[in-house]
Amino acid sequence: MKREFSELSHQIERRINHLLRIGFEQKSAPDLFRRISPALEQLHSDHLSLQSHLDSVSSRDRELSRLIKEIRGAIQSLENVSAPDLESRRRSLVREKRLLQQLRNFLETNWQEPLRVKILGIGEITTTIELQGPGAPRRRKPEDQTWVGLAIKKAPGFPDRESAGKYSSLCYEYEDFLSRNLGIKTPYAEHRLIAEKDGRWLVYNFQERLPGESIACLIIQVADLETIEEIFSRLLSEMKKLFLWNRSHPEYLIGFDGQIPNWSFPRFGPGHPALDKDEPLFYLDTTTPLIRRDGKEQLDTEIFIKSIPLFLRPIIRRTLLKEVLDRYYRPRDVILDLLASLLTHHRPDLLAGMVELVNQWLEQNLSELPLKPYTAKEIVGYNRQDVWIWKFFRQMKRVDRLITEKIMGKTYGQRLPKGSPDQWENLVGAGGKGLTIPESLKGFLKKHKGV
Repeated sequence: MKREFSELSHQIERRINHLLRIGFEQKSAPDLFRRISPALEQLHSDHLSLQSHLDSVSSRDRELSRLIKEIRGAIQSLENVSAPDLESRRRSLVREKRLLQQLRNFLETNWQEPLRVKILGIGEITTTIELQGPGAPRRRKPEDQTWVGLAIKKAPGFPDRESAGKYSSLCYEYEDFLSRNLGIKTPYAEHRLIAEKDGRWLVYNFQERLPGESIACLIIQVADLETIEEIFSRLLSEMKKLFLWNRSHPEYLIGFDGQIPNWSFPRFGPGHPALDKDEPLFYLDTTTPLIRRDGKEQLDTEIFIKSIPLFLRPIIRRTLLKEVLDRYYRPRDVILDLLASLLTHHRPDLLAGMVELVNQWLEQNLSELPLKPYTAKEIVGYNRQDVWIWKFFRQMKRVDRLITEKIMGKTYGQRLPKGSPDQWENLVGAGGKGLTIPESLKGFLKKHKGV
């Protein structure tokens, strides 16, 4: 918007200079008005475009409001001057030129283009977004001092600073343990605490934004079979580190979501459409830090409950929550989720071959953990049930939002895209519309000038 306005104002200024040059300083010449009429018509057309641009510019700032009001007045004065009154036209043009220069200078020094929200992915607990445009948050990574864009998640609200801080610390512990102790790389991340006006505390999770085409669920849409087989072998090798740790250290267990959208090969892309032997691999889902110390879940499980519609929470808390969490600690269920994500991400044609590959890999590389072989029929049945459950929850979230906002008059705490929940699936890297920047995040970015 700022660039378009600047180009238009420069164009108008050139027309004004042209009009002044061809004779507005001259008070005579009978054919002068005939000579400048075409230029005035062009200026009138530019004024219509300028008025549209002025309508779209925020006028909350007092100085900006004053300039816009004066420019509108100058345009109106110029348009209302009678044809023979060339001196009045000259004065109005000079005034408009001066005001346009002031407005352009003001926008250059004070105006920030509004940020746009792009949906990167929709999970069971939160939506991952990216802010795009001038002023979007970036961060310099300490290890190599490179600047990176950021993917952003907001955790469900916490009742006090202590519980928010505990969650943030657990995220750092989880990321550090995966990378340092297990050798499973994770992207650069920061977790920031923000106080809400109502006394609640929020945690925004900022993670290095890796290229969209590097996410494994998108790679399998374009890669050849050999590359996809290599991807699965690499993911299983990473998971093996975790499984063997948990087997040997029951006092400190790590939970894991091995689904295919949770992995990135950051070098993969149009310019590098293959996987090398030393291809770096990153695990992305570090904002659900599942750690069990001496059998006790360290993560406050209410973070899962808060993502569920209010009227379903008592039932889930009593009946399903433990089983859902246990799945992330059981090796067979972790790999089951990996295989089922082939169906979720529209590659059922790969299922039979990947089931065979996984069974063979387990027999050859993970004999320490005798896991029952998988079948394609099992995966299809599991995926059908899983998809039905989460579609149901997402439909109920719409009902929950309706009750919260329309009946209870409160702000709904979760971000939901527009449209049917059927259209929310597999939005990883696909963009999406309907979200605005939360006020809490706006305030934080303004205060910290980014992150």
